[in-house]
Amino acid sequence: MKKNIFKLLALLAIFSFVAVSCGDDDDSGDSSATGCGYATEGDVPGIDKENGIFKIGTSQPFTGRAAVAGEALLGGLQMAVDEINANGGIDGCMFELAWEDDRFEIEQMVTNVRKLIDVDNVWGFVGTAGSQAIPSTYPAIEAAGTPLWGPISPANQDIKEVYLTNPTRTEQGRICIDYFVSQGATKIAVIGQDNELGAEAFAAIEIQQPVHGYEIVAEEEIEVLSDVVAPAVLAVIDSEADAVLTALDNAQNGLVLDGFHEAGFNPMVCSDAGSSGAGGGNTVSLATPEAADGYLGALQVALPDTDSEFVNAWRDLWAAYEGPGKDGAANFSLQTYSIAQAFFQLIDRLDGNYSYENFHAVAETLVDDPILVPSIPPIACGPLPGGHQCAAGAGVSEYDSETDSWTQVKPFESAAS
Repeated sequence: MKKNIFKLLALLAIFSFVAVSCGDDDDSGDSSATGCGYATEGDVPGIDKENGIFKIGTSQPFTGRAAVAGEALLGGLQMAVDEINANGGIDGCMFELAWEDDRFEIEQMVTNVRKLIDVDNVWGFVGTAGSQAIPSTYPAIEAAGTPLWGPISPANQDIKEVYLTNPTRTEQGRICIDYFVSQGATKIAVIGQDNELGAEAFAAIEIQQPVHGYEIVAEEEIEVLSDVVAPAVLAVIDSEADAVLTALDNAQNGLVLDGFHEAGFNPMVCSDAGSSGAGGGNTVSLATPEAADGYLGALQVALPDTDSEFVNAWRDLWAAYEGPGKDGAANFSLQTYSIAQAFFQLIDRLDGNYSYENFHAVAETLVDDPILVPSIPPIACGPLPGGHQCAAGAGVSEYDSETDSWTQVKPFESAAS
């Protein structure tokens, strides 16, 4: 069903986005006059009724190993907040973004989340990235009841407060594998980190094997944050794989690509969107151009050079933007900008009642009335269990080192089953 939504609802998506930017003609004028949170009973974290402020938070790797992604993830969020405020906010509320730098370190992210809840008193988290670290924050999020609306892809753990707005890494891996098979691969290997990130890739190759009947020739692990990739690289070379699925960080992927190239080994290599940085230079800039040529990345968001009304408008805003994160990779800016737009559409549907109870009640109806943002799959959350994995389907893109550009080679669709 979700596979068909992309085609059936594409023409409506622009109008959904415009509705939030311009306000609801039926009731936003009246409700705004009564003030921010006019239908919210009692005090709710992050809602300052007196001053008309709705505070949200995010933790990003603004410095450190993943800074090129984290800067842009923050920039896309801040740009979306600036835009919604310039358009008058929503129902009398102007939005404020509090953020912390986690340096791509799990302990720091957990510290940041606790600070944003306990000290900054945010209503919820929007766009917090780092799929391998996010689950470590769940105990603090559950204890406080603070919603998380994130472009992240860990396996859905059916936590009330957590809404995952990207397809899981397992689904992205399955879609990479579908592409491998469509290109004639019969022997497939996987290299993953020794954590949940890697586990999802190993799950993907196992799930798709009976679907397509290929041979699994190697399953290799690399330690988190380790630069020791040679044993895994050599094992995959010895396996004579036609194609390799990786679930690593950008630096590790760059080393793996270089290792294959130096050995004269040239399989197809595909990674999930966060692992590949599809549409930007996060991985390919860390490998030699020859090694990176033809690298494949799953897509959760449109490529930043897509010629569409929505992406063109984002691109103009990004070019003019001078706030924090300006120097980051554009593809990640588009991702969080898009996720923030979806979040604002959901907040608009709350009709001034910003209690967590109402948020969950409305969010879980999206399966019947999805949020549409043209650059990402429809957001169609539903009730638990399972319903907080709000998006399905991904595309695949390919990097061309000669032009330093990405091209989408597989459309957005769900994995074969």
